[in-house]
Parts: sequence; C-alpha cells; structure tokens
Amino acid sequence: VAVYEGLRHLGLTQHVAWRVSFVTVPAPVLIFVAVLTLIFGQDHPAGRWADRHNIPAAGLSPDDDLDNSPPSESDDDMSDLEKEKKREQKKKERVSVHVVESEQPPIESVVDVAVNEALTWKTALAIVSNPLTWLPALAYVTTFGFELALDTKMADILYMMYNGKLNGFNQQTAGYYTSIFGFLNIVTRPFGGYVGDVVYRRWGTQGKKWWTLACGLIMGVSTIAGGFYLAGHKAPTLPELSVVMGVFSVAAIFSEL
Repeated sequence: VAVYEGLRHLGLTQHVAWRVSFVTVPAPVLIFVAVLTLIFGQDHPAGRWADRHNIPAAGLSPDDDLDNSPPSESDDDMSDLEKEKKREQKKKERVSVHVVESEQPPIESVVDVAVNEALTWKTALAIVSNPLTWLPALAYVTTFGFELALDTKMADILYMMYNGKLNGFNQQTAGYYTSIFGFLNIVTRPFGGYVGDVVYRRWGTQGKKWWTLACGLIMGVSTIAGGFYLAGHKAPTLPELSVVMGVFSVAAIFSEL
C-alpha cells in the first residue's frame, strides 16, 4: 500500500499504480523464492524426480511375495495347490504392531512402506473418485483460501467503516492493518509445522487429524463471531477496531497453523 501511495504521488493513475506496485514488491520476492527452491529443494524424497522409482518401496508391487522365510520341511510334502493356498494365507495375515514409546521416536514417511502400482485408467478413476483425494484440496481452500479472502477484502472493509470516522484513518492505514494477517505467517507457519510434528510423534496420524479439525473449528467460530459483531453495529456507532482485528487475527492464526 505504501508503494501504491508513493506511485500515486508521482502522478500515476490508480489503475497503473496498483499494477506497478505488484510488479515492484511481490513479483521479485516470488521469483527469488522460486530460484532458491530450484537450487536447494528436492523434487522427490529420493532426490531428483528421475530417481523417484529408485527408492526401495517403489520397487514393490501389490503382487510381490514379501515372505522371505526359508521353506520348512513340511512344505516339501505339500502339493503345489496347498503351497499356493499357504502363500495366499500369508498375504492375508495381519501383523499386530505395538508402539514402543521413546523420547523422540523417528517420524516414518508413508514413502517407506508405500506400494508402487502402475497408473492405468482404472487406477486413475479410482483415485479421482476417492473422497480422500479431494480432502487435502478442500482443507486448503478453507484455510489458505480463507486467508487470501481476508487479505484481499479486509482493507476495503476497514476503509469503508473507519475512513473519515477515525482520525487519520485512510486507505494506507487500512492496508497497514490488513497486512498484519500476512505478517502473522512468519510465526504461524513454522510454529504450526512444529506443533504438527509434536502431535504426530505423540498421537500419530489420528492426532494430526483432530488437531486439524480443532484449528478449523476455532477459525470458523472466530469468523462467525466477527461477522455477528460487525452486523450488530449500526450507524452511528462504530465497531471497536481492536475487537475486529483481534477476532479476525485469531481466525487468521488458526487458518495458518
């Protein structure tokens, strides 16, 4: 907003100044981050994208017989049909896993136990039609999408409510207040990752699911509360700016965690 106001003072029109401000600040930052990701980032847990099939788990298929135990003497007396039935039975057996707690148990990725399947039209259709495939996207829309909506429209809402009614409150002031939601990411993003790791070590995937639901619930309740608070104030009374920013900051924090 400060760049925009500076460009306006230089004589640029609103249309041009707004677009130049985006090229001046966000674009170089995004390009810089993209270059760092290209240099230091990994395409895949195995390293390069071309090496994605070289990890041990990728070499497995659902039809692989993972039973490497030596044949017993009784196996020699079995017919081929009985041996085949025994192998099928071993595939169906379930292994009981007992969690052994330690101070800092290692986090195992699903890549370590993943089974590689060839992508066909049938498997692609099964993936696309599975609700779990769309769950991460839906969660992203309701969290990061919420934050983008807040960053985009909150300045307009604050300007509409307080311009000319609070001393010195103008478009630039509204932009500064709204930028708080974006700057919260500096703390909430890494802190959210840390909390997620702690929850996963202690309670596993189930714990992370409940933590995600709790964050979404708090975000939703805060947003609804903020909406009711704004709707409950009619002219000439003004909503308290501190209350508005506080309630929606809580919503932004839990959408970013």
